[in-house]
Amino acid sequence: MTSARVTTARQVLTIARMQLATALRSPVAWMLAAGFLVLEGVSFASLVAVLADPARPAPIGAVLEGHFGGTLLAWAIQLTVLAAIAARAADDRRTGQWEVLVAAPISEGAAIVGTWLGAVALYAILWLPTVAYVAIVIVASPGDAHVDPGPVLAGYAGQLLIGAAALALALAAGAVARQPMVATVAGFAALLSWLVIGELPALVLSLVRDHADLSRALARFAPRPIAIGFARGAIDPAVLAWLGGATAGGLALATALVGLGRRRTGPLVLAVYRGALAVVAAGLLATLIARHAEVWDVSARGRNHLAAPTVRVLAALPAPVTATVVRPGIATLDPLYDEVDRVLAMMAAKQPRLRVTRWDPARDPTAAPAAAAAAALDERELVRGGAVILARGTRQRAVALLDLVAVGRDAIAAPTFTTVAIEQALARALAELADDTPRIVCTTRGHGEVGAAAWQAVFARLADDAIAVEPIDGTADVPARCAVVAVLAAQTPLAADDQRGLAAYLDRGGRLLVAVSGDGAPGAGVDVVLAGWGVAIGAGWVDDPDGAIDLPRGVRVIEGYADHPIARGFQGRRPTVWQAARPLTVAAPAVAVVTTSARGRAVDGDRVVAGPAPQVLLAAATRGDARVVVVSGAEGVAIDPAVRGHGTDLLAARALAWLAGRTPEVAVPEKPGDQVRLVLTAGERRAVAGVVVVGLPLLVVAILALWARRRRA
Repeated sequence: MTSARVTTARQVLTIARMQLATALRSPVAWMLAAGFLVLEGVSFASLVAVLADPARPAPIGAVLEGHFGGTLLAWAIQLTVLAAIAARAADDRRTGQWEVLVAAPISEGAAIVGTWLGAVALYAILWLPTVAYVAIVIVASPGDAHVDPGPVLAGYAGQLLIGAAALALALAAGAVARQPMVATVAGFAALLSWLVIGELPALVLSLVRDHADLSRALARFAPRPIAIGFARGAIDPAVLAWLGGATAGGLALATALVGLGRRRTGPLVLAVYRGALAVVAAGLLATLIARHAEVWDVSARGRNHLAAPTVRVLAALPAPVTATVVRPGIATLDPLYDEVDRVLAMMAAKQPRLRVTRWDPARDPTAAPAAAAAAALDERELVRGGAVILARGTRQRAVALLDLVAVGRDAIAAPTFTTVAIEQALARALAELADDTPRIVCTTRGHGEVGAAAWQAVFARLADDAIAVEPIDGTADVPARCAVVAVLAAQTPLAADDQRGLAAYLDRGGRLLVAVSGDGAPGAGVDVVLAGWGVAIGAGWVDDPDGAIDLPRGVRVIEGYADHPIARGFQGRRPTVWQAARPLTVAAPAVAVVTTSARGRAVDGDRVVAGPAPQVLLAAATRGDARVVVVSGAEGVAIDPAVRGHGTDLLAARALAWLAGRTPEVAVPEKPGDQVRLVLTAGERRAVAGVVVVGLPLLVVAILALWARRRRA
């Protein structure tokens, strides 16, 4: 570094120290500090009320995300504080101190940078007392809670970087003013424009209809989204480029404008042009970086980037997919669906073929029943709990609330999101939609099987997934085109050659679905084959007092689903109705997938054949690549949907899709938030509010006043 640069750096630091010392001795600065800390105290007290509320689930985001993000009103007040700090330069010009500086061998640029640096130091000092907020969260959290330090440190760094850029822009806006009030108003107007443009992307879109990228960039580079991103632990290189460029451009503009009246018009206009060009170039550079650079994730749990399996699923999408977010109007679910929106935004950034829309069922209630039926959801669950409906042409998958998150109790028995699986659920559904390789389900015939009309609802669901159904006359030599062989309630056994052919087909890794008839002889047509897979068909019919339904020999199941890909998303949510179902017994390698309650039994007329005990209604077995599924009560899928709902045909379709390899597993790790719950009584919450809103600002002002008094002495 040359001696001239060293001298300039020393001058800048000297001016910064002088400006900071002058500000700290000023009662105006004390008032700003008090107002700023009161504002931050109110924001933190509101966050404490949320984190300590036992009536709502713990938030899933970063612990201080809501505090750093703030509200529009809080940001407006914060920008006022920044504009007032920057207005110190106007006060220097009013008192003549500025002329003294530039008359010395100090350049206007060095004087502006020194003034800005002193203002940044003052702003950092204002934030320093709020470190007590983090201590309060740590002390008041249960012993098993974990506060991720990465997002906390990133949140503070983000506030400092935003403040530095805002101070540079406010300095430029008030550079020509000689009255602090005028400079404050000019600086606030400039900063408010930055805030408002980013908060009104819809307005921007209406003004620049053909420039949606510009609208998104304006929203992305606004102060509040930047602060929220940093608070989540997401450090965006594009944002850093924008803040750095805005700071440099603002300082260049301030240096040019402060010379108004002392410079010739030509050089002054050129200097202003260069400063404005630097700000515009920063925005363009940030937009370019945003298209190619990955966000740096400093969170311990990797919440700010998509897992590698998810990226592979998105890259494999062969056609456009529409993700419709059905968002309920329940405030306690807002944090969850904010996270859903964030994950979908990351997915859409990776895959332009993914289009995200939103639908409010309250505004269009007539469409709710059809949407619920298509998604095989209860209408009340769809409206009250919300969902994400992914559609690719006529194919669709519904990811409902309980697919996204599990709600339970935390260490203090308060509601909490015990597991958050948003990315996993969405990636799995997209993987299912991405697979459009044609599959054929070959159904046997000639043995009294149920007609195609009985399983028409199942076949219609399969058709949407490019799974065709084709009858075959025998299984002695199963055609290679058959991805699955289905024996649908055969009334007479298959010939010995056909059963041997099926066994050989399974030995080669084939897939078999057997639907057991509820009428006639208690058989499936392939009993010998099933015996080798640990499945046997019992006598009588299944009855369950806990699942009684107004249907002859009918049983409803709501809670009896195992953790298996076939029944995923059914537990407690999607009822299935079974009529004249034969009880199944299972042994290795078979497992029970759907069962009755513990009061279930097998009956024959008035005689109890077996039970009470859980009766198996659907079983599945895997051996190498081969798979077998046995479904009891084959005729149940033909019951009127008004009686059975849409869960029964969906379950049968899921069984065939699983056999056909259409339910892929996507190994995405869980990415829960901080899940911090504060253990505070109502009185303790009021005490915290009093400390941060009143006590801390008074303490800081008292310390500054005492320091200034000693400096004067």
